[in-house]
Amino acid sequence: MVKTEDIKRLLDQYYDGMTTEEEENTLRTYFNGNDIDTSLTEERIFFTALQSSECPTPAGMEERLSRQISQWNTLEVTTCRATMHINLRWIVGIAATLLLLFTAGAIVCQNERISPQTEQDTYTNTTDAYAETSRALMKFSKSLNKGIDATENITNKTRD
Repeated sequence: MVKTEDIKRLLDQYYDGMTTEEEENTLRTYFNGNDIDTSLTEERIFFTALQSSECPTPAGMEERLSRQISQWNTLEVTTCRATMHINLRWIVGIAATLLLLFTAGAIVCQNERISPQTEQDTYTNTTDAYAETSRALMKFSKSLNKGIDATENITNKTRD
């Protein structure tokens, strides 16, 4: 006689799809017999319904299942394409950025090679340089004196 705990364990394995044919035959023999534990009555009904081939398939079931599977496949393909487009956009954006940076660097580098900037003296004659510096300082001094005079005039008017 088979113990109830063993039958429950075998049922769990059966529902998980992990039983051998010998274990399934043990379950069949147990549920087809008359000595069944009362706690397994519902399990007997369910197990015998699974084992019997008397259960008719509803009309159009195969067509509905085929249609549903096709919809799932279509959805999966669409999702894969959308993911691929998003990834492709990222890749193209990064490539464009790198190309832009590379181009800008090449242009800057090329401009430095073509016209290197060397410092040149404005005047070659020191006398001319001194005269120009004196003239610039005199102009600056006159402008500064005008500003100081204007400020003093305003200050004097406010005192009066």
